[in-house]
Amino acid sequence: MELYDANLVCRIIFTVISIGLVLGPTIADFNKTHATHPDWPGHARFHVVWQVLGFYPITIMNLVILWLYIPDFYYPYQLYFWLFWYFTFIGTFIITAISMPIYNGTLSDKGGRKPFLYTFGEKLSVVPGKQKHFPFKINNEIKTYKIDENAHNLVLPTIIVICSVYFFLEN
Repeated sequence: MELYDANLVCRIIFTVISIGLVLGPTIADFNKTHATHPDWPGHARFHVVWQVLGFYPITIMNLVILWLYIPDFYYPYQLYFWLFWYFTFIGTFIITAISMPIYNGTLSDKGGRKPFLYTFGEKLSVVPGKQKHFPFKINNEIKTYKIDENAHNLVLPTIIVICSVYFFLEN
C-alpha cells in the first residue's frame, strides 16, 4: 500500500479540522460581537473581516496539499506541511494572547463573547455549555479559571491532531 493511501484517516481528520478552522471564525466573527460590534472602531472591524477572509485561501491550499497525489514524492512531507501550518496557527494565537499587555489587547469586549469557566476540584461535568468541572484539585484547592472561547475551541482539535499523528500517520 502506498503512503498516500495509508494516510487516508489522517487526511480525513486534517480536512475536517481545516474546514472547522475556517467556519468557526466565520460564524464567531461575522456578528454583533466582532465585525458589527457597535463599539468597535471601523478599522478594527476591517481587520477582523480581512483576517477571517484570509483563512479561506489558506484552507483551500491546505486541502490541495492534503489530497493532491504527487507521484514519486514522499507523501508524508505534505502531511508535515499541514502540521507545520496547524501548529503555527495555534502558536500565533498563543503569542498574540501572551503579548496582549504590549498592545493593550483583551480576549473579549463588553457585549462580546463570554468566557468558559473551568472549575477544578468538583464533580466531573463537561456537558455542553460554558461551565466545565473537573474532579481533580490544583494545589489541593478548588480553583476556577476563565478560559477564552477561542482557546477553549482550539484544545480539542489540537488533541485530535496530536493523537492522529501518533496513531494514524504512516511513514
